[in-house]
Order: sequence, then structure tokens, then C-alpha cells
Amino acid sequence: MVGASLASATSTAQTPHVSVDGDIRIGLIGCGGRGTGATLNALKADPGVRLVAMADAVEDRLNGCLETLQRHKDFGSRVDVSDEMRFTGLDAYKNVLATDIDVVLLATPPGFRPLHLRAAIDAGKHVFAEKPAAVDPAGIRSVLASAVKAKEKGLFIVAGLQARYEPETIEMTKRVHDGAIGEILNARMSRYTGGLWVKPRKPEQTDVQHQLSNWHYYTWLSGDFLIEQFVHEIDRMAWVMGDYPVSCLATGGRQSRTSEMYGHTYDHFAALYKFANGSELYATSRQQQGCASAFEMRLAGTKGTCIGEGKVKYDITGPSAWQSGQRNGKKQVGHQTEHDAFYQELRSGGYLNNGEYFAKSTLMAIMARESAYTGQEITWQQALDSKQDLMPDEIAWDTAVPQWQVAIPGKTTFT
Repeated sequence: MVGASLASATSTAQTPHVSVDGDIRIGLIGCGGRGTGATLNALKADPGVRLVAMADAVEDRLNGCLETLQRHKDFGSRVDVSDEMRFTGLDAYKNVLATDIDVVLLATPPGFRPLHLRAAIDAGKHVFAEKPAAVDPAGIRSVLASAVKAKEKGLFIVAGLQARYEPETIEMTKRVHDGAIGEILNARMSRYTGGLWVKPRKPEQTDVQHQLSNWHYYTWLSGDFLIEQFVHEIDRMAWVMGDYPVSCLATGGRQSRTSEMYGHTYDHFAALYKFANGSELYATSRQQQGCASAFEMRLAGTKGTCIGEGKVKYDITGPSAWQSGQRNGKKQVGHQTEHDAFYQELRSGGYLNNGEYFAKSTLMAIMARESAYTGQEITWQQALDSKQDLMPDEIAWDTAVPQWQVAIPGKTTFT
């Protein structure tokens, strides 16, 4: 079966000891909005969690995050980061991993994820890693290797693909896997949103400083929005369909974000994935300001359908009809429940390792990006074996980053 079967969120391994009732010391690498949010989720998940170390490339961002956390009315008392445990710079992650923390939260721009994950596992730390797993196939292979090493060492990897921890999505997926709609024939997933922030370049900024401050728009840092954002939906569809695709043919481009300040990423994609059993998935996404929004999924099976609206509302039709519960239309809770599960399992001596599906769902998104960029059909194996490595070997503030051009289908290549 292409891509192998989907890995379970749980497996058996010997977990490094964490006290049943003592403190769990955590460190944060990447102090932006998602890093701040993940830290609050961790603090809420377990009363023994304490934030004791932080790192970010930029001092002002670290200080802003720390102030926000310290002011929190419920959790501020457990934010205990001394001056000596605050690290800044592009190599600051090494300092956090050299401390005696038990858990590290990885929330930098995605291009750094494989490097930081490997270093965290080598340092013997349990990991929460924000999505996506990587921005290129070289990074995917690194994450897969780190997942294997983590299992050998009994270290957790919990991925920020929170749909897999969302109660309604868990129940919907179980019912589909149990045959509620029969055999899946085809599927559709759409997510249309508005634009994102952009920060004008300051005269004193180097290329690295500018691109890091606008990381969404540079493929070496974000992977493009299809990987950075839409990976949530791609992962959900791979999970419910029960496998990864054999190939992908996609299109995309830039229609509204065309100026140089938007880097070289696209603003819309449409992809057709083909699976070994003959089923197909049509996935579309866009980030364009002033356009209609949409967020829906549809599964068509031999016995019925499953229609999803947003992130937590589902409706199964047919002989095994079902609708998701009282939270229909309300906000997701997966950002919190993934951390709840993390610390519950850590305390109880259980084990969680999401590393395999974390990497494979990201690779599925990369297939669509590269098919759209090149105009060619991309197979699963071709993507997995690709030599593409977008990250510079060494990064300093004055590093001359490659001047990538906006991809042109029919001219851009993928090897």
C-alpha cells in the first residue's frame, strides 16, 4: 500500500520517567502567536507544568511573549523564566535544549522544524511540534528518522495537527472507518480564507531578517500556505480516507498577492489526488482578500455521504445516519485536547508518537505544491525520494539567501 498504513497516534515504548505528581519543566522555542498559544495550552493541561526556558531569534518577540504569559490571570504564576533562561538568536534553540527541561514546544517557522526536532530528540526531550513537519522532502525524511529515534528512546512527539484530537472529528472518522458510508468513492475538501499580514521591509534589515519577519511568503520558511495552513485539512482527509495517495496533479498561482512584498508563494491551489483503491480527493484552497469564504468537506461512499462544515460539524447520511453533537458550528477544542492527551499520557507512563503521520501528511501537501509549481503530475515515491532541500546549510543574519523566483508551471522543475 502506497505510503504504508497510517500510524496510530499511540504505540508502545519505554517512556523516560516523569514524576506522577511533580513539576514538568517545559521550554519554548519560537515565541510568536502559536508559540504563545501552545504554551498556554500546556499550562492549562496540567497544574504541574512550569515554563522555565524560552528562545526566539528576536529579543523583542521573546519579551512580548513572556509578558503576555506572565500577565495571564490563571497561569502567570507558573511562568518562571529567569534572565539566564532567556535565549535569543538563530542558534538559541541549542541553549534551551541544553537545560534540564522535560518537554520542549517547537513553534518557529516550519523550515526550522526538522532541525529543531532532531536536536530535541538527540537531547532527550519530549516534543510538541507545531505543524507542518517540514517544507521539503529532505526535511520529511529527517522527521521520519526522528520519529523512529524518538520511539527507540521512549520520547513523545505530539504534532499540532489537532483535528486528530478533536472529539467530533474522532467520532466521525471512527464511523466512516466502521462502514457508515460504505466504501469511499471520492472526496472533496475546500478552505477559502482571506489574506495575511505583511510587514514592509525596513532599510536596515538583511534578507534573512526581512524574510523571517514575513515568513509566510517564502517557501523555504513556510512551505507556501498549502503546506503551512491547508495541511490541517489534507491530514484530516488522509486520516478519514485511510491511506496516502499514489499521485497528485495540481494547479495554482498568484492573482491577488502579486507584488514583491509577498515573496514568491502562491495565493490559490487546486489538487486532484489519486489513491491506490481508485478513489480520488479534490482539494482546493486560497488566501485572497475580499473573496467569499468556504470551509467544507464531502465524502461520497457506496452507502451514503459525510458532509463537514468548518472544523467540528459533521452530517452522515444513509442507513447509518449521524450528526455531530451539541458543539455544531462552535469553535474547535483540539488545540487544547492535544496537550491534555500529551500530559495525561506522560504522567501515566503511556506513550504518544505522531511523527509518522505528521511527516506523511506534510509530504502529501508538498506533492500538491510541487505539482502546481511545475505543472507536472507528482507521485508519492517521487516526492519522498526527491533531493529538494530548500533550507540553507548555515543561517546567520547576513546569510545571502537564495533569490528564488515565483514558480512558473512548465518551466519550474522538481528533482
